[in-house]
Amino acid sequence: MGSIRCWAADASASVADLGVLVPLVAAITLGNGLDAATVLVGFGAVYILSGLYFRLPVPVQPIKAAAAVAIARDLPAETIAVAGIVLGAVLTFVAAAGLVPRLERLFELPLVRGLQLGVGLMLLRSALDVAGSATSVLIAAGIVVVLVIAARRPHPLPLALPIVAVGAAAAASGGAFPHLELSLWSPSLATGEVDAATILSAVMLLVVPQIPLTLGNAVVAVAELEQRYYPGSARRATPQRFAASSGIVNVVAGAIGAMPMCHGSGGLTAHFRAGARSFRMNLVIGMALLILGLFLGPAAVGILGAIPASVLAGALGFTGVFHSSLAASLRGRDLVTAVTVGIVGLLTMNLTLGLVAGLCTHRAPGFGHRRREIAEAV
Repeated sequence: MGSIRCWAADASASVADLGVLVPLVAAITLGNGLDAATVLVGFGAVYILSGLYFRLPVPVQPIKAAAAVAIARDLPAETIAVAGIVLGAVLTFVAAAGLVPRLERLFELPLVRGLQLGVGLMLLRSALDVAGSATSVLIAAGIVVVLVIAARRPHPLPLALPIVAVGAAAAASGGAFPHLELSLWSPSLATGEVDAATILSAVMLLVVPQIPLTLGNAVVAVAELEQRYYPGSARRATPQRFAASSGIVNVVAGAIGAMPMCHGSGGLTAHFRAGARSFRMNLVIGMALLILGLFLGPAAVGILGAIPASVLAGALGFTGVFHSSLAASLRGRDLVTAVTVGIVGLLTMNLTLGLVAGLCTHRAPGFGHRRREIAEAV
């Protein structure tokens, strides 16, 4: 019974981050021309490989800052592919050259908590945008309350998957699901004319703004949270290995035309708070996405997109609440630094600017801060 209960919890928690994944994947495949099947195969494969390597629940998310710019500017698939390759090459170099420990020292605990606060606040704001109507907002708020109560139990109730299943059933009964047709995935290298202008656009618009956020939130912060959530089991969950993982993944993803990815710490909070306790969570969601991409192709995004907006907004809000609350462990001037990062990031919708503002506050003369190790217990 214990094993069945654990599998049920991991399976339910596997869908907790769909509120981030689905809207971005739908937008970038429908609006920017990325192949839907390749994008889903990419996410599915990386979820599975990450779980098997780290032996822990490990999040896999779209790189949100770059994705938002790509969608807003309607950048072509070739530019996004180049950005993935360049970002991956940078992260791989940073890991291979042993630069991660030096960069890690820049991200002291108040700055990391500030990034997490900023991500949490942005997720709450995104939840309102995704919900849309007042009715959807109310339903989403109810889902958030239910999930938060379930997550705060000593043994979290696995409610995320049942809620998504009910939402999907409601969509199906209303005829919202697309026609299903078998369509086998055909792998290929990303094609298209890539010139100097495309490379410059990819680097300046997508890679440069994304690097600080990836290093802070998807390398240092996610490693710190793995140690916090799974003490004693997270031996492989180091910033060095997360940098290497993200680097290799994005070089390959860019080469085949998949969406650039990262191990965002917000996704880890979503999975953990929903009940994920082992790498089996990765296997469940990874296999589901892999099957959708391998066999259903373009219709797969329609299937995910048929999940009601209120359910996706509820998942976003649930993650936002818990991720924002991580900063509550800080006190005094450390809390001021974290709040500066979070508020500036929210107001500008740019966490890199929030990080700069927080760093200036933290290092200001007379601030009197005390340096802390990122892995310090809180």
